[in-house]
Amino acid sequence: MQPEMIREYIKKVGTGPLGSRDLSRAEAADAARLMLSGAATSAQTGALLLGLRLKGETADEMGGFLEALRDTLPLSAPTRYDLDVGDPYDGKKRSLSLVVPAAIAAARAGLRVVLHGLSKVPVKQGPGVLDIWNALGRPLSQTPFSRIPEGEGDVLCLSQESFRPELARLLPLRQELGLRTLWNTVEKCANPLDATAQIIGIFHEPIIDKLRHALDRNGITPSRRILFVCGSEGGVDLHPHRATLCYLLDPALGPELQPVTIPPPSGETGPLPPPEQDSFIRGIDRDPSHPLAPLLKRQAALFLFASGQTKSFSEAEERLAETPYDPSATSPSPFRSLP
Repeated sequence: MQPEMIREYIKKVGTGPLGSRDLSRAEAADAARLMLSGAATSAQTGALLLGLRLKGETADEMGGFLEALRDTLPLSAPTRYDLDVGDPYDGKKRSLSLVVPAAIAAARAGLRVVLHGLSKVPVKQGPGVLDIWNALGRPLSQTPFSRIPEGEGDVLCLSQESFRPELARLLPLRQELGLRTLWNTVEKCANPLDATAQIIGIFHEPIIDKLRHALDRNGITPSRRILFVCGSEGGVDLHPHRATLCYLLDPALGPELQPVTIPPPSGETGPLPPPEQDSFIRGIDRDPSHPLAPLLKRQAALFLFASGQTKSFSEAEERLAETPYDPSATSPSPFRSLP
């Protein structure tokens, strides 16, 4: 790879509406590696990311970036994980997130879950997986991975700094740009421990088909079950007051995306206002009678269904209903306020 090639890629995507063209998958992978290696300057990295954003990223460009991201992945782990949770790294600002407590609840029902993220990612820079995990006083997972049971299963939470520090080092530049870039799209798809299934949050529905092709051509999905979720704020959280549209890609069902609609919860649940995330987690993680506990169980059921351990969402709900809540499974720990 020649560092001067980054200028050629900038010209291709940034010449304007009449002259710009898409990068091939190989070109996009080369450009992403130049960014990650530090061969591209900050100005060049910003120019290329902005050019791609203004032009509109293609499936091949997504696939190339994902290929470069996964160059040093998967990491070695002593056990095979059932589900990788790809919640957007920029977190949530307008709604609560059930991802972390629901992953813990699903683990108590036997699921092995991998969470990953990075704090202060634009655009929202809201509380994300890492912030909420830290608020629970839980240690981030490091290599070599030691299994910490959570009921019958377990949950690992990884910082991008531990499994792809080259991308984490681009965070200040991404904050300066203040835009959602192609890295936002692909980092949540990293699957750093090569879990057998993935659940990925999607903000704009048209991007699903692009991501499906990016993942297919990268050789990841032939043996992967992937559930794309058009959830709250583009994450994997189910909407608390209306149906949530999902798309299932499962090799056992064929190559086509299967639409799956998760019905709204029963009762008169309306849109939930942004809560104090840490106090919410403090309550729901210890109290099965918490008023939002039914929403937590629904989210945990979604994780079970996404993993393929149940044939339907309703079957997953039934399985969670039979799982006893054991408050002793959560050890007392100090809580810190989230950003």
